[in-house]
Amino acid sequence: MIKWILILLFIASVLYTHYRGRVRHRPLRQISDHSTFMAPINALMTLFGRDKDQPYHDLGNYPELERLTGNWQEIRDEAIALQDHIKASSRYDDAGFNSFFRRGWKRFYLKWYGESHPSARQLCPRTTELLAGIPNVKAAMFAELPAGSHLTLHRDPYAGSLRYHLGLVTPNDDRCYIDVDGEKYSWRDGEAVMFDETYLHRAENGSDQDRLILFSAISSGR
Repeated sequence: MIKWILILLFIASVLYTHYRGRVRHRPLRQISDHSTFMAPINALMTLFGRDKDQPYHDLGNYPELERLTGNWQEIRDEAIALQDHIKASSRYDDAGFNSFFRRGWKRFYLKWYGESHPSARQLCPRTTELLAGIPNVKAAMFAELPAGSHLTLHRDPYAGSLRYHLGLVTPNDDRCYIDVDGEKYSWRDGEAVMFDETYLHRAENGSDQDRLILFSAISSGR
């Protein structure tokens, strides 16, 4: 009896994951997606978490992030200074982002669920200092989306964080955007956005200028 209850709960969580939001994978694609295997955990987080379950989130609920947004020019200057270090993995050994690298996406890790990387502390001390002062920033990187590149429709596997994007050097053009659950946001220099990466989303840079942002994972308190 307990076994069947657990099976039914798992099926219910998968259906919830699939039908949550307006944009959905095809059923066969959903079955093989990593979000299916994480569905029981993520369903609990999104249904009973502190934050309202929605694609985009109000930055006003995270006032500590103003420390980053308000100092965007200093962050931008450090990002520009290490432009040659922002690159794709040459070995495709970064499991979380391998498919992105093949579409032109580049990154430089500042911190990743731990202390700031030594190279980041050396090359961009001000940015790492700002990040260290915000405990709920669990990961951060500089991320570049070159002109003409795109990221296909996907969702991230774990609902324990939200994504914070801060525009540093962007085309300031509506052709360069992220689409979260069917709603587009175009990056702008000095402006930030926060969204739930467990909704299906995609990105495209249809302009003739590269896009550079600060990309952070923020603990959502779910």
